[in-house]
Amino acid sequence: MKTNFCLTLKKCSLALLLCVGALSCTPERNEQGILTEHPRLLFTRAEEPAVKRLIKEDPLAAELADTLRSQADSIAQLPQIPYKFDKYGNMLWTSRAYVARLGTLALAYRLYGDEKYLRAANEALLWVCNFPDWDPKHYLDTAEMTTAVAIAYDWLFDALPEATKELVKNCIYKNAVSKVLREYAYGGPGSWAKRETNWNVVCNTGMTLGALAVAEDYPQETDSILKNAAKYMPNCLKHFAPDGVCYEGPGYWGYTNSYLALYLKAVTDNGGDKGNIAKLPGVSKTALFYKRTLTPAGRIFNFANSGEGKENSPAFFLFSKLYNQPEIAEWYREELKQTLCKRIPQNQNFYLALPWFNTATATASDSLPRMEVYHNDINDLVVFNGDRKKKGSVFLIAKGGEPSQAHQQLDCGTFLLEADSVCWTEELGADDYALPGFWDYAPNGKRWEYFRNNNFSHNTLHIDRHLQHASGEAFVCEEHPDASQPSATLNMTSLYQDKAESVFRTFTLIDDCTMEVTDKVELLNANSTAYFNIVTKAQVETNGNKAVLTRNGKQFYMEITAPAGAVFKTFPAPKLSEKEYPLEGVQIIEAACRFGKTEGEITVRMSSMPK
Repeated sequence: MKTNFCLTLKKCSLALLLCVGALSCTPERNEQGILTEHPRLLFTRAEEPAVKRLIKEDPLAAELADTLRSQADSIAQLPQIPYKFDKYGNMLWTSRAYVARLGTLALAYRLYGDEKYLRAANEALLWVCNFPDWDPKHYLDTAEMTTAVAIAYDWLFDALPEATKELVKNCIYKNAVSKVLREYAYGGPGSWAKRETNWNVVCNTGMTLGALAVAEDYPQETDSILKNAAKYMPNCLKHFAPDGVCYEGPGYWGYTNSYLALYLKAVTDNGGDKGNIAKLPGVSKTALFYKRTLTPAGRIFNFANSGEGKENSPAFFLFSKLYNQPEIAEWYREELKQTLCKRIPQNQNFYLALPWFNTATATASDSLPRMEVYHNDINDLVVFNGDRKKKGSVFLIAKGGEPSQAHQQLDCGTFLLEADSVCWTEELGADDYALPGFWDYAPNGKRWEYFRNNNFSHNTLHIDRHLQHASGEAFVCEEHPDASQPSATLNMTSLYQDKAESVFRTFTLIDDCTMEVTDKVELLNANSTAYFNIVTKAQVETNGNKAVLTRNGKQFYMEITAPAGAVFKTFPAPKLSEKEYPLEGVQIIEAACRFGKTEGEITVRMSSMPK
């Protein structure tokens, strides 16, 4: 017994020395700089000890860990999702579900070592890797399923059965690696790998993760994918310049940046960001842009095909670390608390909030600028801030735009206005993507027949009840942020090319509680009527040129100061077809303005304080 005990002690001592030596050594890498050992994606082995300590020391991290374990317990008992296409003809939601499932299970196993998480992850991998394909005709489905499988394969590499690993490796090659190599070689400018929309970043990121997961088996293919992803991702991200705006709207900001964060973390840990994607103009500002364009009550400006839900992606933690932005880390921790407390639906990559957790704290910030312009080559945005320390201070965010671009609406010149934590004007968001002709962006396209997509459903101008011209644009042509009454002007002329010689919309912060919107119009026909439009969920009482809005026990005031004789009228928002999403409690406030000549101005003053 004594001899056996001593032998065991010697073996333990040797094992301890080997462990200490391994921890003190620099991780091994291949010629490309890729980590030779798994896990190498998004949360490396070297990062595990710090996260485990954080769980013990930080209450929010501990709550995230409890949530992770609870979710993993539930997921482990769920039935598998069948290979089935939805009404849109794809399986994107299936792929997204497996991103969350496999990421959560794999992380739970890494942190807690419970075999039930490994078994459940193994069963899910076997299930999806026996699908006929991952729907390559709608390549987002393939990209997200590749992301799910690559992360689980990489994170559980040392624990998975050899048969599973062989199946997964071959499946990633068949469904992703081989296909993207052909796409890089033969795909045109509209290819999912090369286009200028969110598809570019999501698909290239999914392919990058898949290639890195199996890099030891397909080194040449991995090298080619890394080079091509870095080459083509700027096609989309160039539109973030110079201020971080995603022209596709906040919903697609979240989608694009969730995957951009995955890409940046993966390549940074495996050979570096050789394409300098993180240094592209605007990318370093994009998280700050998102946070600073929220209303004081935390609502997003849901233009384009966006819903009202805020983004809760852990990309905010990644950006806060990458660009040393403690303001973002501090804000996102508060968002996490709300997400957990209110059980808000989570981003499919939400499990990464724990591995990427950032404890950085911002220093006391100065007061917000009274006006900021976020420039972009497609959608300029303008933000006005009244003094938030004052009761009734106003917040307004407005946009330009090019309706013919991806996910856009005829909403140029629209704005969201908030005071006293109440939004007094509305954006109605996206309609059903399966509506016939929904993607027909031509000037007379069917897309514009749907109410949410046309300018009659936005806080903007229409002339003689005509649509804005879909091939037109609106952009900031003049800005005065340092004036005593800050103002910015949009040139909207090309949107009304059949009705007006020129149209300019100016927003002015009159005082902390008052905004003014002025439309300067030169009509082609003096008999035309210009309509100033407001969309609201408030109750509205009109009296000539004045309107009082009531909501949540609070009131807001609007007054037409020009032209003389113009009055407000209200009516319920119409639903133009039975297939559109329903509208409830939405009112349109309209002022029909005639000038008696070709030139005229419409001025509407909006305030939380009665005159």
